[in-house]
Amino acid sequence: MDRLEFWSRIAVIALALCGLFAALDVAQNLVAPALLGLVVGIVMSPIPNALDRVGLPKSLAALSSLLIIMLIVTALALFLQPSFKRLSEALPFAVTEINSFVVEFRNQFRDLEDAGKDVAKALGEGEGDTSQGGGTSDEGEGDSVAENLPTVEDALFLAPTLMSQIMIFVGVLFFFMLTRDEIYRWIADRLAPEGQGGEVAERLLAAEKQVGRYFLTISIINAGYAVVVTATMMAIGLPSPVLWGIGAGLLNFVLYLGPALMVAGLLLAGLVSFSGPYALLPAGTYLLINIIESQFVSPSVVGRAMRVNPLLIFLSLVFFLWLWGAIGGVIAIPLLLWIVAVSADIRDVRRSQVSKIASELPEA
Repeated sequence: MDRLEFWSRIAVIALALCGLFAALDVAQNLVAPALLGLVVGIVMSPIPNALDRVGLPKSLAALSSLLIIMLIVTALALFLQPSFKRLSEALPFAVTEINSFVVEFRNQFRDLEDAGKDVAKALGEGEGDTSQGGGTSDEGEGDSVAENLPTVEDALFLAPTLMSQIMIFVGVLFFFMLTRDEIYRWIADRLAPEGQGGEVAERLLAAEKQVGRYFLTISIINAGYAVVVTATMMAIGLPSPVLWGIGAGLLNFVLYLGPALMVAGLLLAGLVSFSGPYALLPAGTYLLINIIESQFVSPSVVGRAMRVNPLLIFLSLVFFLWLWGAIGGVIAIPLLLWIVAVSADIRDVRRSQVSKIASELPEA
């Protein structure tokens, strides 16, 4: 009976999780921007904290923080716009070049196969088949490269949904920064033991500050990382080195998957731009820079305070990317780090409470 009850509870929990995941998938347009606003509010917490220390009222501090964040996003978008424009213009050409490289690679194997048939024919081991000519039907493979690019009609169709998501994101971000103390206090009153609500609320704020400081530090590191990658690609002679540097800095926020995408992209760019072993130089050089940054620079600057199991980070990224796409990839790591920091702080609160109770017990 006990075993049946145990497995019944496991089944109920599994069904509840499946229902939760299905609901999150269906409500993506509502839940994803709202959760993104909460995550951005946690990551950008150093800004309202600094304004609070200056002495601004909470409403003015929240509004100023929102304006600063929106200015940062707008400036980044304006800065990246020329690079993305060049990328969109060069994309059909790049895909055509990659297609031609694949066709040439395939033709090399076809030539080897034809040579093997000629040898076999010369040795009398096979009949000559003259039906296979040297012409290929792959020449037209790159003719429809730009067919899958989004059109103006697609952009107009998606505009209302995008605007609603932006409004949800901005609203959640503003009200979270305005009332985050009350939110943490409300959560603490319902999760903490009796009499420990205030301490747990302070721990939640401390976890928020810890995650905010972490991402501020990582942002500074990734900015320098982007400069180093840009200078390296410029020295190698790779086209659009600034675009590759910016991409490296932004994708470095997405641990493991971001650098892997950069290596794949630089490998393709090297094959398109260069010939021979020199084509592997951009990807190899970037991989060396990434190893130095991830193994020496970031650990020495950030320390071990925010270390998380790499498997847990990878599974979190894969899950949220599968669930919500690009927005999920942005949310995954900050949310995971905040949960880890909060759970560690709450565990410390419980340990201190147990130690306090043990110290008050009379000695035997």
